[in-house]
Amino acid sequence: MSDQTITWQQAASHAAEVLERADREPNPAMVEAKVSIAEGWTQLAAALSEIEQT
Repeated sequence: MSDQTITWQQAASHAAEVLERADREPNPAMVEAKVSIAEGWTQLAAALSEIEQT
């Protein structure tokens, strides 16, 4: 595994991208899955932002 870092801004951007894809998704089960993934990215962004402020 490579050593990579991600900023809270990048995590927030990933969340937005996933939500955009969910908006275009015709399958309700996939919409639910993508929203769940976006929530994970949003939680990560919040945690990284908190860490960055300390």
